Amino acid sequence: MIILIPAYKPDQSLVRFVRALREQDPDTEILIIDDGSGSTYAPIFTELRIDGVTVQAHPVNKGKGAALRTGIAWVKANRSGEVIVTADADGQHLPRDIFRVGVRTEIAAAAGQMSIILGVRTKPDPNAGEEGTKVPLRSKIGNSATVGFFALATGARVADTQTGLRGFTPQILDWLLQIPGDKYEYEFSMLLRATRADVELVQVPIVKVYEPGNPTSHFRPLQDSALIYAPLLAFLVSSFLTGFLVDAIAFFVLMGIGAPLLAAVIGARIISALTNFTVNRMLMHDGGACTSASSSLVRYTVLAVGILAVNAALMEALTGLGASLLVTKILTELILIPISFAVQRRWVFLPTQRQKNTREKTQAIATSSGLRAVSYESARMEAAGIRAGMPASQVGP
Repeated sequence: MIILIPAYKPDQSLVRFVRALREQDPDTEILIIDDGSGSTYAPIFTELRIDGVTVQAHPVNKGKGAALRTGIAWVKANRSGEVIVTADADGQHLPRDIFRVGVRTEIAAAAGQMSIILGVRTKPDPNAGEEGTKVPLRSKIGNSATVGFFALATGARVADTQTGLRGFTPQILDWLLQIPGDKYEYEFSMLLRATRADVELVQVPIVKVYEPGNPTSHFRPLQDSALIYAPLLAFLVSSFLTGFLVDAIAFFVLMGIGAPLLAAVIGARIISALTNFTVNRMLMHDGGACTSASSSLVRYTVLAVGILAVNAALMEALTGLGASLLVTKILTELILIPISFAVQRRWVFLPTQRQKNTREKTQAIATSSGLRAVSYESARMEAAGIRAGMPASQVGP
């Protein structure tokens, strides 16, 4: 197992964190990526090297996603077949939880599984006091938003989409290296793409530990949020450009060449719909298998008819309740746009084979989310048992 830690301008707490990991397991190999921290922080990385840590450095800051890919590439080239467990440099993950995720990843790797093991922060730390388990407002809002967006886009629920504690089986390292994104969006993109690439997501509950106010985070609320929500933003832009501009341009062109009004309206709608279909088919690809154009077009047509019917029904109902036409139109669009986005990602542009695999996996694990969750107690006992070299059933609480 390789513990991979991306670090940018760390303080002495990183040294203490690494030593705590070594106290838990002296033989564990630790790889730290210095993401262009600069000469001011060189003494910290020198101290880490003296402690036996492997340090790889970026000459300039590239972002967390780029640092993770650098580490993954290093492991693939130098420690082929090893599982990777990523952890944050700010010490927000307890050593015992890191090794628990590592054990679960080793189990999945031994079974030949393409898996990401997520350490989801759902358990309070009884030893940390109120401040140590209080979630900073920025983190609470951000995680709630990404959890909701992830559920909307995939139909699956992950309790903690922003967790930096993740285990990767060696079977998916090539796939991980192909995922774009150099900043924080890289971690979220891998979750979105995993649901379309037959990469299983396994959730292991871990203790949540936060610094008061989260002062060492380098997350940029506006820029990084825009990158994380890029799929939804791209869909909204596509809907505006193809649903309004293309429709309007096509309408006036058809009217200009002498087409009757009804024919111009219908022709413009067909042109804008086909343009929207083509653009969204590319946007929803996400690096997975390409969807069949014919089957996707049929599903897209069914969706378009359904959206049109619901649109008319909502407009009729809201205006009947006395709402103004402008308010009615805005409310209707606010309701239907996220529905359209979800259905297109989860059905229209989902490859047929992936739909079949998703159904089979859902039936096999008997959960509606398609994700496998590991109970806190069973994970704790299993990790303790394997580390001690004895069956988990023989491990006490």
